[in-house]
Amino acid sequence: MDRAPEGERHSDDELASALEEEVARITTAIPIVVPRAEARSAAVPVPPSDQEHGDEVAESAEDDEGEWSGPPTELISFDDLPVRREPTGPEPTFSPWVATAAIPIQRAEPETEQPPEVKEETVAPPAFRPVARAEPLDLVPEELAPRDSEPVPVVAVAPSAVAAPPVAESATAVDAAPVPALPAADAPVSAPVPAPHVARHLDADVPDDADDAPAGPGNGAHRATATVATPRTGDADALLGGRRAAPGQLTTETADLEPTAVERRVGRASRMFWLWFAGTSSLISVGVGATLFVLGLNLRQLLIATLVGVAMSFLPLGVGTLAGKWSGQPTLVVSRASFGMVGNIVPTVLALVVKLFWGAVLLWLAGSAAGSLTAAEQWPGSPVAATAAALAVTIAVAVAVAYVGYGLVARVQLVLTVASAVLIVLMVTATWRHVDLGRALAVPDAFWTHVVTGAVLVFSYVGLAWAMSSAEVARYQRPRSSGGAAMLWATFGAAVPPFVLVSYGGLLAASNPGLAGELARDPVAGLVALGLPAWYPVPLLLAVGLSLVSALVLTIYSAGFTLDAAGVRLGRRWSTLIAGAAIAVVGGVLAATVTDLSTVVRGIPTALSVPVAAWVGVFSGEMMLRTRRFHQPSLVRRGGVYPDWRWVNLALLIAGTVVGLGLISSELPWLGWEGYLFRLGGIDPRAGIGASNIGVVAALAVGLVGALVSAPGAVRRQEAARA
Repeated sequence: MDRAPEGERHSDDELASALEEEVARITTAIPIVVPRAEARSAAVPVPPSDQEHGDEVAESAEDDEGEWSGPPTELISFDDLPVRREPTGPEPTFSPWVATAAIPIQRAEPETEQPPEVKEETVAPPAFRPVARAEPLDLVPEELAPRDSEPVPVVAVAPSAVAAPPVAESATAVDAAPVPALPAADAPVSAPVPAPHVARHLDADVPDDADDAPAGPGNGAHRATATVATPRTGDADALLGGRRAAPGQLTTETADLEPTAVERRVGRASRMFWLWFAGTSSLISVGVGATLFVLGLNLRQLLIATLVGVAMSFLPLGVGTLAGKWSGQPTLVVSRASFGMVGNIVPTVLALVVKLFWGAVLLWLAGSAAGSLTAAEQWPGSPVAATAAALAVTIAVAVAVAYVGYGLVARVQLVLTVASAVLIVLMVTATWRHVDLGRALAVPDAFWTHVVTGAVLVFSYVGLAWAMSSAEVARYQRPRSSGGAAMLWATFGAAVPPFVLVSYGGLLAASNPGLAGELARDPVAGLVALGLPAWYPVPLLLAVGLSLVSALVLTIYSAGFTLDAAGVRLGRRWSTLIAGAAIAVVGGVLAATVTDLSTVVRGIPTALSVPVAAWVGVFSGEMMLRTRRFHQPSLVRRGGVYPDWRWVNLALLIAGTVVGLGLISSELPWLGWEGYLFRLGGIDPRAGIGASNIGVVAALAVGLVGALVSAPGAVRRQEAARA
């Protein structure tokens, strides 16, 4: 063999030269690890692709003359040796997805250990020299390189397949088998990449399947040594022993349509109760109960209608909560699985209209309450100025809280839940002397079709008003918490306050029929007219204002996500500001033009409830059919598991809306066209069953039954593609 140039000889070259003939005699074709600089001096070509791996070397070595410092190394072979042995076995690879400390070093079984593949290059053999450290080559095939949507499985292998053994300077013979050397603690760990078609075995603990393992050959063999890496949306240490932490209360939330990071999902199921309790505990519900009495229901029928309406609300609120827990994403993002990535724009626009309307109503009610109390109690200033001030303060506080995001929203809702519960007790205490149970029970029964009307009204006011916002507050639930418990806590939190307040409002109206109309038109003015204690007006204003602020916070927070889901990708914070500004404008218009709560409650909400009920039916039907969580990346990018259009479900949404609008009626002149199906059947839409607004239930049934019948095949295909 040729010797190295004289200028590059080292202190160990003479010993190496003396051993060369013996090495050539006992070896056939041994891959030698040499420094790149020395390979260059021996006319060894360095593949350009290796340049990019130079940064992966953990720590460079320095020779005894200080002329070079540990550059990346490569494998070469001697073609002029007597016999060449063909290599077998997998090539070593390096995966950047898992830290070295997270992978246990395992020694391969002797019978399965294979030498690494040898590059076929015809070069002149350089002088043999000891090497302090070898570099494992990064040979991950391009098609298996880690991507955001296709993480690379990684397994630990024996270190003998990674690094070449170092040679001691005092060695006198090389006929013994080389001893494998463990890689340095900071050196990258190599691992063979399994076949890309290997099936995955999923579990049910973490919704993004970040800890699922691909099955190996032989009925799941080697499953324990594999880990599937998942791109993180936050800090990646959650699955590597890191600590989970809730979002900071004053830290602005940056999450948008992507799944909530697993390490941020720390909420317990019981949290859902107080997230919803404050938002639905408004004393305006007292006015809804008075409205039911004005419709003709007596106390017994009123309680039945309220109970049925609240029970029906369990469906949209519970299903939406479960969907948010499964995916960690907003409601109108999860809805893409049911209506398509493009087709979902139809329910998204509908959701924007619903949230804009209800947000404006809540804002108007806050201003109206302040103006009514100022006039009734003769406080300083005009009612108009008090109304304007209340509008400004309410929208400013609600937008500020919603802008910061979930951490502050959750804390504010907790505080307002306690405050609302105390204020409700104070309201009952202050007005209980006006309750006449005997007089209330003496009111005769009305037509039982009116019970349907009352149940639909409560269902629209409680369940359908919040149906398209239910997943937003469930995104931070613990992945392993009970989905059933979360559904129950959410529905109880959202339904218990309205049930109590609506029933109590009906009881007050039945006990004082002369004031029933006033309670229905303006609940605050009606309560003042009952003759409240001198100390109560301020707590009454707080009871109304705080609950309306809570509900408005949830509405604006949800509307920001919905606006982004519609394609206005400005980010959650900017979308929240835009949604708040739009609600402020519409709320100001209502405050200037509307004075009757009963007209607002009985007219527009019922019309909006019909398409929302159809959407709830389709969405809930598919949720009942699903047995696996959603594929989260496919919900934010087209071309994944979910198609662009789900035509059958869109047809069900339209059909349910058409049928439902034909079976409701309204006293508003510009909605007089409703009830066309009743007219086709010769039924008066303003009397009997025609005035029951049964169309809301019909729209829900069309969507629900239609999805249960037509969607099983499509859902199964989605889940098969998701696997």
